[in-house]
Amino acid sequence: MVTATSYQEKTASVGSLTLNYQEWGESTGPAVLMLHGFGVSGHMFDEFAERAAGKFRLIALDQRGHGDSDWSEDGDYSREAFVSDVEGFRQALGLDSFILVGHSMGGLNAVAYTAQHPSRVRALVLVDVGPESAREGVENIVRFTRGPDMLEFDEFVEMAHRFNPRRSLENIRDRMRHRLKEAENGKWTWKFDSRFRDKESSLRIGSEQSNDETWQLFRSIATPTLLVRGAESDVLTQEIAERVVREMPNARLVLVPGAGHSVPGDNPDDFTAAVREFVEEVQQGQFTPESGIEPLPLEALVESNGHHRRPGMLTFIAAGAAAVLAIGGATYLVRRNRQQSKERKARTALARSRQVAHVPTTAELEATRERMTELAADLALLGRHRAAEAVQALRETDLSPARKQVGRVSRLVGKRARKIDRKKLKKRGDSAATFSRVGALLLANLMLKGMKNATTQTKKRRKGR
Repeated sequence: MVTATSYQEKTASVGSLTLNYQEWGESTGPAVLMLHGFGVSGHMFDEFAERAAGKFRLIALDQRGHGDSDWSEDGDYSREAFVSDVEGFRQALGLDSFILVGHSMGGLNAVAYTAQHPSRVRALVLVDVGPESAREGVENIVRFTRGPDMLEFDEFVEMAHRFNPRRSLENIRDRMRHRLKEAENGKWTWKFDSRFRDKESSLRIGSEQSNDETWQLFRSIATPTLLVRGAESDVLTQEIAERVVREMPNARLVLVPGAGHSVPGDNPDDFTAAVREFVEEVQQGQFTPESGIEPLPLEALVESNGHHRRPGMLTFIAAGAAAVLAIGGATYLVRRNRQQSKERKARTALARSRQVAHVPTTAELEATRERMTELAADLALLGRHRAAEAVQALRETDLSPARKQVGRVSRLVGKRARKIDRKKLKKRGDSAATFSRVGALLLANLMLKGMKNATTQTKKRRKGR
């Protein structure tokens, strides 16, 4: 019997290949099949498996050309080949259906498999992967995997630690034992197919689908889906992650703090908790999808009352536009501030060292203005008898986070302005852009005051009727 802290290395014959895999947990538990990302192996899920094995039967496959599985002799590493391997592996193990977890490249393979075999996948967990990836993050991975081919083991460990300093050296050392093999000369090299490192190789890699076709593939998945993004990921942006869950019919987004692209190992506790909660909800029939950005109260009100729309309500627009702009602008800027702060800290050591609060750019403010202008126009279409509900929606919006954020950033800007001379200010960026951001803060504060005044005036007019 396999315990929660131990695993077994096994193999399965799939077509002409022998595929290696690891297995944790009880054979009677719900099966969870895990597909790793490029250049690693099934062992990238070790920390997650150790925490989840008490409840599930966990199976991590070394996909072709990776880990201890065979390399493809004809160089076929297309998405179709990976999907065919997963189906052959399922048949070899006698699995009827399973929960499918895919990270990065493995996530794309998981989406493609689910699209072709929807009845086999009970639930889908996509880890830091979407139809599009940030170029910077992908280039970082390519540079890392195409770095030195032969090194001493500890040299590889140090290189990997520089690539992902979130992990301890001991953790990196454990992980590298599964990614490297000893060469005849006593040095160490990668286990994955060495042809991946050759820019001139004739390998068939990935998919020839266009960007639009990949997005459509994601949209076609009706299986309950959990998209897990590392809060510090440089591969999957928050913008793309939110778009994915908006456009997939049955998906939810979870952000894991303190994690980069390699979420399961960077923060295994929070990753495991998110997956467990998701699987339990699916098993109990209680899973509900969620949009990446919650709609504002007024947006939901307008969208749900289309049959009451009609021209008019100009007086309500005059009184409420400032409130709408304050609520929408402040909440939007706070959300953008938090996310951009996280991504900025993870992107470069320079950003981490400065620790300067992000002040909304003029472009962000303009985007907010346009969004809120459209919303204000929608208000004009609400019937008079819906005005009370609109006002109530305004009152129920919690502005305390926005007020705190405006105050905090204003104080920080004041302190920085007293400490930074002209020369240092220029080093931080164009001074005109900096002061335009300060102006944006002042405008946001004025909008908050405008909301209060508008609400007060509305109450006075009502009492006078």
